[in-house]
Amino acid sequence: MLKKISIAFFWLAFFGFFLYKLIPKYAYLTNDTLKHWGSNTTFDNSIFALHIFAGIVVYCTAILQFTPSIRNKYISFHRITGKLYILSSLLCITTLYIIIPRTWCIDCRPSQFIVTSLWLLFIIIAFYFIKKLKIKLHKRMMISSFICAAYFVTVRVIDGYCMDVFYYLFPNKSTAYLASDVFVWLIPLLFFNLYWLIKDKKQRV
Repeated sequence: MLKKISIAFFWLAFFGFFLYKLIPKYAYLTNDTLKHWGSNTTFDNSIFALHIFAGIVVYCTAILQFTPSIRNKYISFHRITGKLYILSSLLCITTLYIIIPRTWCIDCRPSQFIVTSLWLLFIIIAFYFIKKLKIKLHKRMMISSFICAAYFVTVRVIDGYCMDVFYYLFPNKSTAYLASDVFVWLIPLLFFNLYWLIKDKKQRV
C-alpha cells in the first residue's frame, strides 16, 4: 500500500511540476520569441515545438509503462505504448541534439549531451533485451531511460530551489552549474543500479 501511495505521489508531483514549467512555454510556440535560443527562425520554432510535443508523449506513455497494474493486466496495450514511448523518445533525443548546442547554460552542455546520449543508449539496449525476451533487463533499461528523460524536468527543481547548496559546495559558478546538472541524472541512476545489485545478490542467496 505504501509503495502504491509513493508511486502515485511521485507521478502527481512530477506531472504537476512539468505542467507548471510547460504552460509558460506555450508562448514560444505562438509568438516566435524563443529568447533562450537567441533565435526566432521558423526552423527553430518548429524544432522546439516538436521537442515539446515529443516530450509530452514520452512522459504520458511513461506512466502507462511503469504502472504495474496497467503493465501486468493489459499486455498488448503495454506493448503499443512501449513502442510509442521509444519512438517519441527517439524524436525527443533527435531534437535535443539540435537544441543543446544553443541552450543558454554553456556549462551544462557537456552534462546534457551525456544524459541525452545515455537516454538513447538505454532505449536501444531496452529494445534489444525485449527482442531477446529478457524482461527484467528490458524493464531496468526502460527505467534508466526514463531517469534520463525525466532529467529535463527534475533539473528545473534543482535550478529553482537547490542551487544555493551547489554554490556553497562549488564557489565557482560554472562548476556549480555543471555539478548540479550532473547530480540530477547521475545520482538516480547510481541509486537504482545499486538497488538492483543488492536485490540480485539477495535473490542468489
